[in-house]
Amino acid sequence: MSTHFPSQFPVRFLGRTLQAARQRARAARARGEVDLGASALEWAIIAAIVVVAASVIGGALYGVVKAKSTKLETCANQPVNTTCAV
Repeated sequence: MSTHFPSQFPVRFLGRTLQAARQRARAARARGEVDLGASALEWAIIAAIVVVAASVIGGALYGVVKAKSTKLETCANQPVNTTCAV
């Protein structure tokens, strides 16, 4: 199981979400329900907000992990029985 997501993952997710919303709106119009068009727009906006939030959180988490990794690598290269100054 891989936890690596390609860089296109948020874009693909948003595209698929918008496509599904459009299909639902078309089906609702075919049934005579014209009010659900606004609902599709609301879902698209919510999906966009979720994608942006996930990207921001992912970027912050990446920065923390990278900083800890650098510190660990620096301390791991110290001679035995010495303290790490980092």
